[in-house]
Amino acid sequence: MLALLALLSAPALAETREVYLVATVQLGGSNLAQSIFLHEPQITTLEGCQEAVRVGQRDRDWLRYHHIFMRDRFQGFTGQLDYRCVFSEQVFSGWDDRARYAQPYLIGIDEQANLRIERVASLAQCSTKLAALPAARRAQSRCAMGNQRLRS
Repeated sequence: MLALLALLSAPALAETREVYLVATVQLGGSNLAQSIFLHEPQITTLEGCQEAVRVGQRDRDWLRYHHIFMRDRFQGFTGQLDYRCVFSEQVFSGWDDRARYAQPYLIGIDEQANLRIERVASLAQCSTKLAALPAARRAQSRCAMGNQRLRS
């Protein structure tokens, strides 16, 4: 009986959507971008995530989704910072500000704020895949380097 119950509950667990904050910085005038995927277990709604972003930007003190944007690395360049609150069934390793951004990803966020990540071999391959997407999906997608591993 327990085995049957475990089998019935397994698909429900696999489809658990978590709320993530996707923070992306794009080098002005280029297609070079870096993204991080931050998760706070206490934040379970998009509205809660958006409020945490609003407070973090206003106070310049991120009590939730704590991260560091190193403006000194962008001296002489413009960097556009974008925050998106999303739902994800995929899970990421924790973010470490010292780790190299060596993981190229094709990142898609649809109209319902559902995140879909695909690991690709290189940014060049990502750009090729991005260009081949239908126009509607291409408008919702981007290529970026990450320093976190996709777990599922």
